[in-house]
Order: sequence, then structure tokens, then C-alpha cells
Amino acid sequence: MYVTNNWEKPIVFDYAFQQYRFPVNQTVEAPEEAIRHIFGWGDDNKEIYLTRLGLIKTKNDLPQGLEILEKIQITLEPPQQNHSLSPVMERVPLPSSKKAGGNVPA
Repeated sequence: MYVTNNWEKPIVFDYAFQQYRFPVNQTVEAPEEAIRHIFGWGDDNKEIYLTRLGLIKTKNDLPQGLEILEKIQITLEPPQQNHSLSPVMERVPLPSSKKAGGNVPA
């Protein structure tokens, strides 16, 4: 799997006794287990991962943390230069401002 860091700062994280570095505007290959642990790939609740990365300290910081995480692109194939990214990638959607609950009209 591949991680492209489009945020303004490099990301460095230790996982399984190995340091993973994600420099700004560069794509790095990493094992799926590491990407799941570091960025929460495949998990809808990103709060714990944002906290681990030091991007948030409180729930009030969650919207800003999710905006940063949106700049981290995770793909199954390396992105091609001067092409759009593979359609098989995860982008973190910003949470809806609506409260959950109730019925949705058909």
C-alpha cells in the first residue's frame, strides 16, 4: 500500500519497532498493518488515530484533525506522476453537521 502526504508537515510514527516517515508531497510504500494502525485505514472512527498522531488533543479539535487527515492519501497502487490518483483510495469525509437519528424519508 502507498501513502502520499499532501499535508504541510512530515509525519513520523513508530510501529512494530520500525519508524515510518511520510515526507511532504512524497509517496511511501508501507505494509497494510502499519497504515491501519497509524492512519486508521478502513476504520470510520478516526479519533484514536488523530490522537496518536498528535493532531488532536480534545474532541473540539476533531474537525481540524480530520481536515489534516484528508490530505493524507492512501492507495493500493503508487500514484502516477501527472495523473490523478487511483480511484481505489481512502479519503476521510468530514463529519456531517446534522445530528444522527430519526428516519430518513424514502
